Amino acid sequence: TGIVVLTMKASVIEMFLVLLVTGIHSNKDVTKKIKRPKFTVPQINCDVKAGKIINPEFVVKCPAGCQDPKYHVYGTDVYASYSSVCGAAIHSGVLDNSGGKILVRKVAGQSGYKGSYANGVQSLSLPRWRESFVVSEGKPPKGVTYPSALTYSSPKSPAAKAGKCSCVISSKSSKFGNRVLGRSVEINILNGQAPLTPAIF
Repeated sequence: TGIVVLTMKASVIEMFLVLLVTGIHSNKDVTKKIKRPKFTVPQINCDVKAGKIINPEFVVKCPAGCQDPKYHVYGTDVYASYSSVCGAAIHSGVLDNSGGKILVRKVAGQSGYKGSYANGVQSLSLPRWRESFVVSEGKPPKGVTYPSALTYSSPKSPAAKAGKCSCVISSKSSKFGNRVLGRSVEINILNGQAPLTPAIF
């Protein structure tokens, strides 16, 4: 009977070891599956201005080609929020014209912004603006997470979004040469032109 007990003890110990090893192995698999999903970086266009994004701090991915002068930048190192986010990133040297990820942090408005030429981008001067931002490499500090979707400020009205204004002109002549009184004229705010035929209401 001593041999049978010894064999049973060996079998129990073997079984225990097998379960232990299997348990450790399966725990590793579980830990791998529990890992957080990879952070999705929101993509923005070259013309997006920092002031249109409500988030105080965020990571974004800029496309290639934002070095174009049509994407205006105001300031040096600290930029007015009226600036192109990606244009400012190139001006500051954080990105080149091939694009990439950047970290944007909003800061207080400045009493003045000095323009300069850097990294193929000419930034402009601005006397004062309500909000500023700084850009740095798109690596978040350890343990800090950023939103994978940005919150944008909404336009005040559909007419403002379209860049049009239905206005009643009360003077006898306007800068467009129209002799109208109490007529509603649709004016394109973006280029300052009225349609040839004013809409009469």
